[in-house]
Amino acid sequence: MNTAPSLREILMTFLKIGTVAFGGMYSMLAFFERDLVRKKRWISQDDLTESIVIGQITPGAPIVNTGIFLGYKLKRVKGALSAIAGLVLPSFIIILVIAHYYTQYHDLKIVQSALKAVSAAVVGLIASVVLNMAKATLRDSHNVIFAVSAFICLALFKLNPIAIIIIAGIAGLAIFRRGRQ
Repeated sequence: MNTAPSLREILMTFLKIGTVAFGGMYSMLAFFERDLVRKKRWISQDDLTESIVIGQITPGAPIVNTGIFLGYKLKRVKGALSAIAGLVLPSFIIILVIAHYYTQYHDLKIVQSALKAVSAAVVGLIASVVLNMAKATLRDSHNVIFAVSAFICLALFKLNPIAIIIIAGIAGLAIFRRGRQ
């Protein structure tokens, strides 16, 4: 781990991520991993995984929550504010510009084709993040069982994701607490 970044470094890094990370939360996670874990070494892969979990289980936009948690981990409240400003400001400006032009040009074939290609690229970014999270998280048979069970419950049985998270948390407490005593 490198030394703690300055508030300006946090703002500029999250501003860059917020500007170039198209495709929603899961594609943005690939940028978090590349910039914060691998390049700058501000956080570990485990820190990122924990931040993603916190972002998912708290109310609100998961990527915003993840960014707040990461910023807080780096520089407490000021770090959280810097991170969130960096993440949200570019999206706010870009969506205003896109909304203005999209309403006028959304029927054009070139616009539809570009959106299809971006959608496909986002799937690749999401797959990369999932693979790296799996490598970092699925280190024992219990975690593999939790992951596969959650996938089956959501993909096949369409169970409520919140219920799956709550059940996994309770089961994790029972299983992992017992193993550590």
